[in-house]
Amino acid sequence: MKELQTPKCGSVVSDTQYNIIGDIHGRTGWKELVRDDSVNIFVGDYFDPYEPLSSLHLIHNFVDILSFAAQHPDTVLLYGNHDLHYLFGGDRSSRYDASNAATYGRLFAETKSMFRGVAYAIGDSALVTHAGVTRPWYEKHIGSYQGEPVAAVADKINALWNTDKQSFAFDTSNPYDCYGESPVQSPLWIRPWTLVEHNLFAATAYAQIFGHTQMSDLSLVDTKLICVDCLGSVTRSFTTK
Repeated sequence: MKELQTPKCGSVVSDTQYNIIGDIHGRTGWKELVRDDSVNIFVGDYFDPYEPLSSLHLIHNFVDILSFAAQHPDTVLLYGNHDLHYLFGGDRSSRYDASNAATYGRLFAETKSMFRGVAYAIGDSALVTHAGVTRPWYEKHIGSYQGEPVAAVADKINALWNTDKQSFAFDTSNPYDCYGESPVQSPLWIRPWTLVEHNLFAATAYAQIFGHTQMSDLSLVDTKLICVDCLGSVTRSFTTK
């Protein structure tokens, strides 16, 4: 298991170790990555596999994740864009499973209390979301960013999620953006190459950790942006304090 260290800032010191696991998409490799000595964070996308996996397999795998979280109450479950269309019928991502959508949606509804929303702060050093947060999206939907701590940003994003999930749907204002490259795309859709140019925390020492875009390995997109969506090709998670 590969370990990297995120930039640290401020005066918050914590001995808690965090283990961030990339997009699931029905894969069972997470079982080899979870750690008993860490807070395990899942960045979402539990269904819509790339491989030809049955709906029964997907459901069992999702229930296994929920069971693990129930046994380890500090586990953090976040939502991804591939969960959004089963949660409230939002814009459909690729590989959307219409025939089983009602079942997946019911599972999400019944386990809502186990999820932390779409953003989680690691102390005062890093923000974990499914895809990352750009300044244009944040200013459009939340307001001007004035260097607030990571925890305050996570709270504001999750508060918006709880009241207006449509703000996290795919932004269609740019007709030429079909992949999530527009800087106003949400923390469930933005792509890392756009995030590099429009990083909410660009003027700070805070890091962002996210999945969403498949990589061949854990990737430092730049010194403050870490992509963990690599379960499709390697067995890796990202650990930090």
